[in-house]
Amino acid sequence: MSSLEFDGPDLDRWIDGLSRHAPNLDRDATRQELYSIAISHLCAHERGPEAFTRKQVRDGLEAFLRHPTAHAATQLNGGAECALIDALWSFAPLDEVGADDSVTKALSEQRINETSLRRAAQRALQILATPPRKRDGSAAKGPGRPRHYTLEWAVEALCEFWERVTGAKVTSWNSACGEYSSTSTSPAGIWITDVITTLSSDHFGSAVRRHVDAFVRNRKATAEA
Repeated sequence: MSSLEFDGPDLDRWIDGLSRHAPNLDRDATRQELYSIAISHLCAHERGPEAFTRKQVRDGLEAFLRHPTAHAATQLNGGAECALIDALWSFAPLDEVGADDSVTKALSEQRINETSLRRAAQRALQILATPPRKRDGSAAKGPGRPRHYTLEWAVEALCEFWERVTGAKVTSWNSACGEYSSTSTSPAGIWITDVITTLSSDHFGSAVRRHVDAFVRNRKATAEA
């Protein structure tokens, strides 16, 4: 697992790219915000409990319910373990946890019994079965990864950051010297593509361009409404 460090050439390159369009750029503030966006994006796609889809978490908890022991809890994927521990804060009896101990410590020391573990896992599954909300507040068609950890979110966050820092609108171009390009060729699009594809080799410039296009369309639709 590679370390999450963006204080080297990549981060400096992104800041230099922005400074060409924002001469008075506050480099320290820019560094902090870009670091925050990068960490949020990577935590979803490459590591941590949020790296697991809701289906993977549900599958883990359903398997756990067939044999809900403290030892089995240590074998859960990160997302399922996190969901179980969250639920245990509500369901684990105080005499099992201890007045001065945490749920995590009680679980590791196998002080939480099977009944409490079963109830917590069932509660976690109920929560996961509730469809998340879409941006407009309506219920989504099905559960999925939280939006703030998606590629769509990362591109939108970078688009908004570009507009705020440079004072220029993000544009959506996909041609170079009169030829079609599968990647975005606008100044903002080139910069955002560099950031995203550097963060994760799983993403391609064409996917970034689609989300930049969507950001521009949504902004125009909002302005016309």
